[in-house]
Amino acid sequence: MNTARPLLRSLATPLAAVALLAAPAAPAALATGHGGAHDGGHGSGHGSPWTPYRTEEVVVPAARSTCGFDVRITPLRDEEEYRTTSTWPDGTPRTQLFRGALVESYTNLATGASVVRDLSATAVFTYRPDGSPASLTSVHGAFGTTMPPGSTPDTGLYVLGGHGTSVTFETDGTRSFHLGRHGTAEDVCDAID
Repeated sequence: MNTARPLLRSLATPLAAVALLAAPAAPAALATGHGGAHDGGHGSGHGSPWTPYRTEEVVVPAARSTCGFDVRITPLRDEEEYRTTSTWPDGTPRTQLFRGALVESYTNLATGASVVRDLSATAVFTYRPDGSPASLTSVHGAFGTTMPPGSTPDTGLYVLGGHGTSVTFETDGTRSFHLGRHGTAEDVCDAID
C-alpha cells in the first residue's frame, strides 16, 4: 500500500504547499492532530502512523507562477509530518493529514528580493481514486500554492490561510481557491516584485 504521495513540490506548497508546483503534491501544507479520523468506510479507521515529511527547495519558473520572474522557495524550518487517515478500496490514500512547523523564504531570482512566510499549519489533503490530488484544506494556519495560467480566481504564487480555506486541483492542471470565513490570500509575487 502506498501511504504517501510526494507533494508539492507541487505545494503546500504544503504546508506550504506545496500545493505549490505540480500535482501530485503533498502540501507543504500540514494537517491535523485529530486521532482516529473517519476512514470513509475503507481501511482501519485509525490512520497510519505519523511520518516525517520534508519540503525540498524548489525553483518555480515564471511561466508556472505567472510572477514574471523565477522564484526560489527555500525551507528555513521544516518539522512537518503526515498520516493517511482513509484509503480507497485498493489501499491508496484517500485523505492525509499534514501538520507541523514550516517556514519558507521566497526569493525573486531576477532581483534577489525575498520575503519569509510562516506556513506552519494543519491541513487535509484529499486524493482522487487515480491517486491525483483533489484538494488541500486548512484546518488552521497557512499553505502555499501556485496558481498556474487558467486558474481562478487569479494566477500567481499564493500563501493562503484560515480555517476552511482550500485549493482544488482541477484535472486539467488548473487550480481554484476558496477562502474560509476568515481566510486570507497573499500573492507573494507582489511582495517580491
